[in-house]
Amino acid sequence: MTAPLPLPESFALTLRGYDREQVDQRIDELLDEIRLLTADRDAAVDEAEHLARQLERARAGQAGLTARLDRLCRTPADPAAVSDRVRHLLELAHAQADDIVTTARERAAAIVRDAQEAAEAADRRTADARAQAHRIVDDARRRADRLAAIERRTADRLRRIDAFLADAEGLLDGQTPLRAVA
Repeated sequence: MTAPLPLPESFALTLRGYDREQVDQRIDELLDEIRLLTADRDAAVDEAEHLARQLERARAGQAGLTARLDRLCRTPADPAAVSDRVRHLLELAHAQADDIVTTARERAAAIVRDAQEAAEAADRRTADARAQAHRIVDDARRRADRLAAIERRTADRLRRIDAFLADAEGLLDGQTPLRAVA
């Protein structure tokens, strides 16, 4: 499991800043959502690994059945050397063996298809979770940048207000002439 991307834990407060509790709550919500997406992704990866192990077991079982079939097919009984009743039993046995092999191959193919579909679904869910996590982080960064810009503008306004107030005090005291406020 990978750790979520680090986000700022809080922002600096200013005179006319933001509601700290509201921003902290939103960041906590975003972090919880990232943790949930990470857990979903990890669960999907675990499921894909489990299905891959099942697929390998099915392939091993199929290999064993194929080897057994090959062994049986290489040493067939000579029907001319046996009686009609035994010949009939041999034909039934061969037909049943063919049915068993066909059923086993179909089941193995179905397990392989299911495992591949599950792996593809897990990959899609992982990609979706990553994309959503990136969107959430990008959104949080944009919001943090907007808050920082607001903070800078507010600080600049406060500096201008302080300068204006200092000029006003100087005028009231008659000490310095009025200077232009930008």
